[in-house]
Amino acid sequence: MGVKSKQKKEKINIMGNKYKVEKPISDTLKALSEALRSHEVALLTWVHKDYMSEGRFTEEEVSEFRESLNDYTLNIPESENILKRMDELDKQLEEDRKENNEKETKTEESQNKEEKE
Repeated sequence: MGVKSKQKKEKINIMGNKYKVEKPISDTLKALSEALRSHEVALLTWVHKDYMSEGRFTEEEVSEFRESLNDYTLNIPESENILKRMDELDKQLEEDRKENNEKETKTEESQNKEEKE
């Protein structure tokens, strides 16, 4: 009979809960965490340069950064489909708002007409 070697488990913390997992799992979670952190930093950099710059960057610099952000986001899997769906939802929302505004205007006009009579 062969002797099974026991893999040493590492302690990890997920949302305040402690777990013991095998090293490959721990390494995978660390890599995913680092990748996610890199994405967070990229998005915060965009917010900083685009929204909070208060004129510290030229329009050309902001434009270049927006272009690089666009390239960056299009590397996300399924990004084109997701962006198309977001655009469709925005258009539908705009149509719904327009329709609601028209209904409110008609209701107000009817009420004003009734008050005059």
